[in-house]
Amino acid sequence: MCLLPELGLDSMNLSIENFKAESPLRGEIYRLAWPSIVEQLLVMAVGMVSTMFVGQLSAQALVAVGFINMVVIFIQSVFAALSTGTTVVVARLTGEQNTDGVNITVSQSLTMSLAASVAVTLLCYIFADQLLALFLGNAEPAVFEAARLYFLRTLISMPFMMISIIMGGALRGAGDTITPMYSAGVANIINIILSFVLIFGYGPIEARGIYGAAEAVVIARASGLAVIIITLFTGKCVLKPTWQRMIKADIDIIKKILFVGLPASLEQVIIQGGFLGMQLLVVWMGTVEAAVYQIGMSVNSLAFMPVFGIALSATTLVGQNLGANDPKKAEKCGLQTTYIAVILISVIAVLMFVFSRELASLYSSDPEVIELGSRVIRIFAIAEPSLAVMNVMSAVLRGAGDIKYIMYTSMVSIWGIRIFLSFILEYFFQMGVIGMWYAIFIDLSVRAFIYWLRFRAGKWKHIGI
Repeated sequence: MCLLPELGLDSMNLSIENFKAESPLRGEIYRLAWPSIVEQLLVMAVGMVSTMFVGQLSAQALVAVGFINMVVIFIQSVFAALSTGTTVVVARLTGEQNTDGVNITVSQSLTMSLAASVAVTLLCYIFADQLLALFLGNAEPAVFEAARLYFLRTLISMPFMMISIIMGGALRGAGDTITPMYSAGVANIINIILSFVLIFGYGPIEARGIYGAAEAVVIARASGLAVIIITLFTGKCVLKPTWQRMIKADIDIIKKILFVGLPASLEQVIIQGGFLGMQLLVVWMGTVEAAVYQIGMSVNSLAFMPVFGIALSATTLVGQNLGANDPKKAEKCGLQTTYIAVILISVIAVLMFVFSRELASLYSSDPEVIELGSRVIRIFAIAEPSLAVMNVMSAVLRGAGDIKYIMYTSMVSIWGIRIFLSFILEYFFQMGVIGMWYAIFIDLSVRAFIYWLRFRAGKWKHIGI
């Protein structure tokens, strides 16, 4: 199902003539978007490489690593308050040409992210068994133990990952999408090499299985953070945090970050909580269904990242143009980024549909898992245009500060449609993991439609921060 006709793209003024007329704006979008797309693909590849390599060990190991990746993403939602808040505030101040305000914001955000990430990591260590029992209590014993070992080994890298995400958001808000891309590139190259060597063994290095996967991720995330920190504190980028500004609290800046960030954090908690709710449901179905679900989510992430990269550029451009008091250009940015995202993801969708079996076979050698996985990938391929519209439109609204609307609609759609419908399709119709992906498809389509309506209403242009 494609949302282009339903959303009335004729009214979007996105005819071929109009599209050509916006060439300078598209150039600006491409300049910001392509490094963000590459960055997000590389970030996602860190988890995907671990998932693919570990999947060759056993189905239990595949499920364990997939579940822990989802738990970590849920924990990341706590930091959405700092990440989104920092990006939007930095973008607005950049548009206002307030350089001093930008650097104060980055310094304050860096201090907050360091303190919060260390605190959350310690809590996860202390309550690791209880946290995993909450989400994986119904899993097979072998899956639970593998997940526990992987989780404890990778926890030390959580501050590295969180600070990288938040500072990367600050850099993008200022228009620097190159540095986060380099950071992700370094992390990904190191992860691929070390994952292969440590998981399977090479030369004198013995195979360490799931332990090796965890160790590779830790080193890779630390390396990625090192790139960002060195860039920030050597004066080689547009942002210039200082230790003096990090130590001294600026209440006004903190309030601005949290004004945007707290609703964003709640939104992410709702979304990631919904994902974990789906995890609990699929665990109940059995290991094969759970493995297929992990394959679907991993391929979903691969397809999602190019669109997410474009969405990040939309957030930056909308925030900067609203800060420069140019709402008309901000609207054009929203329209153009949506158009580009839909075209790009449609191409990806065709490839995914055609090569669905080959993609599924990358994750498992089990014939049943491959067969179900290929069906799930084809369903998701059809849903991709809806995913593009939903993500870019929500990014535009976030960039404008209209985050409460995103939070409320996400809660209703994810919990009221995705999870509830998945349960109904399994409980009454025994559709299993296939039914879950139909529910995901419907959820994406509904949110794409209502975000588009919100964008066209135009109230987001007048929200102050």
